[in-house]
Amino acid sequence: MATVEVKNLTKRFVSGGGSVVDAVKNLSFSVNEGELFTLLGPSGCGKTTTLRALAGFENITEGQIKLFGNVVSTSDLNVPPERRGIGFVFQSYAVWPHMTARENILYALKNQEYEKERREDRVQEALSLVGLSGGNVEDRYPSELSGGQQQRVAFARAISYEPKLLLMDEPLSNLDFQLRKRMRQSILDILDEIKITTVYVTHDQEEAFEISDDICVMKDGVKMQQGTPETLYESPNSPFVANFIGEANVFNVELSSKTKTSATAVITTGDQKIEMVCRHEGKTELNNPVIVIRPERIYIELVSKAGKGSRYDKTSETNQYSGKITHKIFRGASVYYDVLMGSNTTVQIRSSQSKLEVGQNVKITIAKQDALVVQGAT
Repeated sequence: MATVEVKNLTKRFVSGGGSVVDAVKNLSFSVNEGELFTLLGPSGCGKTTTLRALAGFENITEGQIKLFGNVVSTSDLNVPPERRGIGFVFQSYAVWPHMTARENILYALKNQEYEKERREDRVQEALSLVGLSGGNVEDRYPSELSGGQQQRVAFARAISYEPKLLLMDEPLSNLDFQLRKRMRQSILDILDEIKITTVYVTHDQEEAFEISDDICVMKDGVKMQQGTPETLYESPNSPFVANFIGEANVFNVELSSKTKTSATAVITTGDQKIEMVCRHEGKTELNNPVIVIRPERIYIELVSKAGKGSRYDKTSETNQYSGKITHKIFRGASVYYDVLMGSNTTVQIRSSQSKLEVGQNVKITIAKQDALVVQGAT
């Protein structure tokens, strides 16, 4: 049985000017027991509104939310947060400034009517889980703690009363880059130990990829695509998902032929036409097709080195083109090259090769499986 079931959720607001705004539109998804499920998208896409609806902080306009098989939200029902069996970690931490770390956790235990004789022991267990036991941290006030320590206190408080579902709203966004990376692994370790179902909100694609079992990508209140990190990266269903989940070259095309698994497409730029054999996963007609190609999936080499035995060898599964490097950006382990194919079409390539230079003539190879045809904007 799914821990969370959201069906046709719509949350509608009336703006200050009197217009009606759908913050979330007809959203459906489910979260399995023990799963870490992430709502991913840009600011204003409806992910936090959805999380607050799961918590009971927002009344929903239409649809239904079930937790643990029980209906907790409809248009005329809203079970209060304290009766939903959830823990919530806020973006701002929301730790009580006049309470010590220990008192913050103890307050949550009392509020959830956790068994009295176990409360003090549970405070220590929760602090230990998040790596804050010892060093008198429990007796410090939030103003005496670092941002990372405050975040850990908020996390400890949320899991202290052993909720069945944990909701986390961009809990790492206020931390610096290196601390965010360390805390991501800490969160994974803790969640693996306590085996709690988690719904996590973030706008950070790298963060979502690192921690998630399943991801729902949102835009303008609508679910764009749901799947594992691997599925979303390898098989995005739209230019938006392709660009939000990493980087992508996206070209408008016309299809000259198509099967259930492949297509021959033509990129037209001005009077230039470039034909490309592509992977195709859709079963329906594409009204406005585009090609999506990841920069690191394009192989680049000097014209002088492209010959027998190189990756430039022509097969029915590869697309090969001549071009000239117009820009080069060094980014440590990777180098980004802009390559002009013909007179009008530029493709971005990410490569480990750093010796190529602007102005050099190159050959590029794009394998069929690395050029994906999807539905473009409608």
